[in-house]
Amino acid sequence: MLGLKYFKAEPTEFARMRVKGKLKKEGEGISGFYLPFRTTIEMVSVGVNDQPFAFQEVSQDNQEVALQGGFVYRISDPKVAMRVYNFSIDPHTKQYQSDDGSKLPAHVLQLVRGETRKLIQGANLEGILRMGDELSEKITQALSKRDLRAVSGVEFRTLYFESIRPKPEIAKALEATYRESLLQKADEAVYGRRALAVEKERTIQQNEMRTRIELEERRKSLVELEGANTLSLAGFKAEAIQKEMAAYNGIEANKIVAQALLSMGQNAAKIGNLTITPDLLAGIMNQVKVASK
Repeated sequence: MLGLKYFKAEPTEFARMRVKGKLKKEGEGISGFYLPFRTTIEMVSVGVNDQPFAFQEVSQDNQEVALQGGFVYRISDPKVAMRVYNFSIDPHTKQYQSDDGSKLPAHVLQLVRGETRKLIQGANLEGILRMGDELSEKITQALSKRDLRAVSGVEFRTLYFESIRPKPEIAKALEATYRESLLQKADEAVYGRRALAVEKERTIQQNEMRTRIELEERRKSLVELEGANTLSLAGFKAEAIQKEMAAYNGIEANKIVAQALLSMGQNAAKIGNLTITPDLLAGIMNQVKVASK
């Protein structure tokens, strides 16, 4: 038939074909022939959509914060979405014939900005720069509680932030402050290592001193023991000599001298040199004379 066209939607596309305003066919992935001058086709994607965003908000301490990221949503009820927005397309190019195709994600973004603004305005800049994951979680929870499906057919999935940044001059100031804190921590680490080294050196010296004291105490005990042993040995020797000398009590001197000379004679081989002076000999003879009287 002259002018007859063919349309086919993808499996992730919900399409609706109207002929002269009356519904002819609708559903996901539908296809069919149509006459362009009398047929209207609407179509929305029912797959998961990732919508990027970038906007600015002001923190509690009046600092501008640039937020960049995206949110994930899905049109879970396309019939509701088609009641709210005009999703008419050119069947040949599948391009929207109005700007309503971009209004839906824009409206969701406004909700995202509203929830984000509440949190940003309730925190200072430094806190905001550290709450990326927490911010995403809170906004996702807040939007998930809203019944967006009943209002616009949208199912909000999740939200993420790729960057949360202050103004460039503020960022430089924060970087300088952070750099100084890092340098201070590095200095503290160096001082800590030095203090630890000094403490270890002192511990080593104390251990060495205790070892030396212990050795000196042991040596003192050894000296005292050796001294006691020497004195004890000397005492025993003195006692032995006394007992030995006591054996000569009551014996005549000439007999003692004679015994000494006899002992010397018996051990003559062991004597290297022996000098008997006249005086020594005279003394011995006198002792003999006195003993004979």
